Amino acid sequence: MPSSAKVERKLEDFRRAFAAGRLPHAVLVTGHPRGAGGEFAEGLLALPFGMRDSGRLRQHVDVRWIEPESKSRQIKVDVVRELIQFVALTSYEGGWKAGVVLFADRLNDNAQSALLKTLEEPPPNSLLILVTDSPASLHATIRSRAQTADVSENARREDTPWLPAVMELLRNPPARQACEMMAWTDRLTAPLRALESLAEAEETLRQESLAKARGGEEAELETASKELVVARVATRVKEMREEILRTIQFWQRDVLARVRDAEAAPVYFPDDAQAIAAQAAGLSFADALARVAVVDEVRELLEHNVRESSALVRLARALSRAEPS
Repeated sequence: MPSSAKVERKLEDFRRAFAAGRLPHAVLVTGHPRGAGGEFAEGLLALPFGMRDSGRLRQHVDVRWIEPESKSRQIKVDVVRELIQFVALTSYEGGWKAGVVLFADRLNDNAQSALLKTLEEPPPNSLLILVTDSPASLHATIRSRAQTADVSENARREDTPWLPAVMELLRNPPARQACEMMAWTDRLTAPLRALESLAEAEETLRQESLAKARGGEEAELETASKELVVARVATRVKEMREEILRTIQFWQRDVLARVRDAEAAPVYFPDDAQAIAAQAAGLSFADALARVAVVDEVRELLEHNVRESSALVRLARALSRAEPS
């Protein structure tokens, strides 16, 4: 902790502020709550609480962490009120009190309104950290009352071979018909299959070259080398799958921001503002939030080795569009 150079650079700014007695009472962290954003929150908490162990910070008596519950897609006002009361109480250890809101973009309107008063009049020696990779989904009044810290990773790399196919699928979600959703899913898995073949060919050639160098022209690829090829191919496919899901997530967060604010410009895909606006039209906040949440659910399913075909059909269903009647 921290593992990211960007997180470390940004933390250094806050270390200097803390040493000068100018640590802000509220910080809006732009970054994924399960990645760089969460790392930054832990590093920031380490300043007033004098510890760097993430496990202890997660369990500290004067720190409260909140996030959407497993069956809930929103953070509701009652949860925020409890957090506000907690932060306002005297510290158990005589120091600071802190609250961390992960996936802060999932605060519903009432929860954001309740949080606003505390941001305007924070208790002494208190720290509120809002972590989200979609800051535009928060009310402007919330954003304006917190110091920002952007530790986000790049949404996409322009040289990735799967990007054109995935972008085409995002711009053209499937109709809410079984055959359309299955076809959309097949097209989404095609880049994964293509990369698996390419990676296997590259790694096999590399290991064959090494084996020949050790044993002559007729040397065959050893069993151990074959196992290494399989492992490396699996790792590369998993990495690309995560990049694809992250790209889909960022697209849905742009849609969510547009639903909340009709004038919001896309943060991650500014060149696709028209397509994002069209997909946001007619969606409720709950519907748009559900689309964001389902990407996280699919990611968890795939991490638990659920078949891609099953998990991605769930994604296609969530992102599908109803046919006009």
